[in-house]
Amino acid sequence: MNLLDAVILLLLAAGAWGGCRRGLIGTAGGLLGFFGGIWLAGRWYLPLAEFLGERLGLEGLLARALIPFCAGVPGGGFPAGVPAGGSGPPQTAFPHFLWEPWLGLASGVGGVALAHLLAGTLVKLGAFFLIWAVFSNLVGFLAALLTRIAHLFFLGGINRLGGLGLGLVNRLLVLVVVIGMLNPLVLSLASGLPAAGGWGEAFVSAWRTSLLVPYFTQGWNAAAPALEFLFKRSESGI
Repeated sequence: MNLLDAVILLLLAAGAWGGCRRGLIGTAGGLLGFFGGIWLAGRWYLPLAEFLGERLGLEGLLARALIPFCAGVPGGGFPAGVPAGGSGPPQTAFPHFLWEPWLGLASGVGGVALAHLLAGTLVKLGAFFLIWAVFSNLVGFLAALLTRIAHLFFLGGINRLGGLGLGLVNRLLVLVVVIGMLNPLVLSLASGLPAAGGWGEAFVSAWRTSLLVPYFTQGWNAAAPALEFLFKRSESGI
């Protein structure tokens, strides 16, 4: 177990404690916000990413900032000694945009092109998390109001115990999504970004040696087909 595992355990404990404080109804609202936020993010993250990246110029700004970190990437595929992982991504390739930097490294793009791939991926990832967070917090706020009313009808102990259990489940699901979606970027760092030294190497090493991260990535791989179906339905307006 390393520092990253300790952080994950602390986040799980914080989720359980937060659920206990919010109570059953408040935490159930948070769980509803989790699924509703995933659905809304899957439907609207691309338009929001286009607005942030192109109209506000965030993608170009990030690309310029990332070029120095990617400048030493050689063309022609992965650097010597770095496994290419076969003909496709080593994990369920969903959402597909998350794997663009990894596939760019595999296909041998240069540093400038890789910087633009990373920038586009980060903007889309940020748009996804922004929609998800805003909706989840809004639903959580409304659920907190209902919790105050519920205190008139529910025993405090039952309310808190139910909230603790749901809070732990909610935090587990959040970590599955976050770790699953960050994994492609970490693999891109591990696959030959030359300026990923120092803190980058330490983070990648902690990620690779973590005891808990593989379980969350396996959970993401199991959930990805259902999420992909949900994304496709949301994109079709259903």
